[in-house]
Amino acid sequence: MGKIYQGIDGPFSGKVGPVVGYMWKHRACIRSYRSHVNYPDTANQQQQRNWFVGMVRFASQATQALRLGLARQAEAARMTEGNYFILKNKQHFHRDSDGVQIDYSKLQIACGTATDVYFHKPKFEEHETVVIDFEKNALSLKASADDSVYIYLYTPNNAEGLLAKPVARRSKQVRIALPESWSGQEVHLYGFVIDRDGKASNSTYIGVGRVNHYEERGRYIPIDNNWQEFVELAHVSDVNDDETAITTTLETQPREAKEPPEVP
Repeated sequence: MGKIYQGIDGPFSGKVGPVVGYMWKHRACIRSYRSHVNYPDTANQQQQRNWFVGMVRFASQATQALRLGLARQAEAARMTEGNYFILKNKQHFHRDSDGVQIDYSKLQIACGTATDVYFHKPKFEEHETVVIDFEKNALSLKASADDSVYIYLYTPNNAEGLLAKPVARRSKQVRIALPESWSGQEVHLYGFVIDRDGKASNSTYIGVGRVNHYEERGRYIPIDNNWQEFVELAHVSDVNDDETAITTTLETQPREAKEPPEVP
């Protein structure tokens, strides 16, 4: 049941016939209501749905970044930041028979007139850590050293995004600890600036890299197609005053195999 406020010409909330009224950012809005949808499940329809799902999935993971980088443009367009992102980037999501192909390097998650910074190539270090160095834009002399620099990371395999804690422009470096579940995964990085007035810069595609895999760190090794944990023991023995010999021993501890339950 709908509730009408301020007379017949005023805003309303709830369902009135085939129309639903609601408030969004202090604005009265309406949308159509469909109780039943019967679209043919053709190959083109499936591709169209997958295309839309791919855009929504990326936008939903980047919600925090989009609220910072696209807030003013979305407000001016009277739509959510996620919808504005889709409107601005839909040409970079491509349909095909295998799903959705994304031009990650062309996506823009922030837009504005604030002065950006120059990002260097990301460096992926051990323990799921990535380091990004950046420099002040040499073409601008008015940028404040207190402006906030943000890094957004996205891994397609996990379909997960992460907005790193901001650092000041004067820091010239961002060090980010990634979730352990991202080990061995491909990661795309984007950067942008939010100045003292809350204005965003245009986002920059920093690049793509792969998080150091746990195999490379010596935590797990595959043996006979089964994961087996091992402990790395270092034994130090003094050879003389000038050099030290370090012997490393790997001891494998296979996991106990569980017998399948008996079927009565």
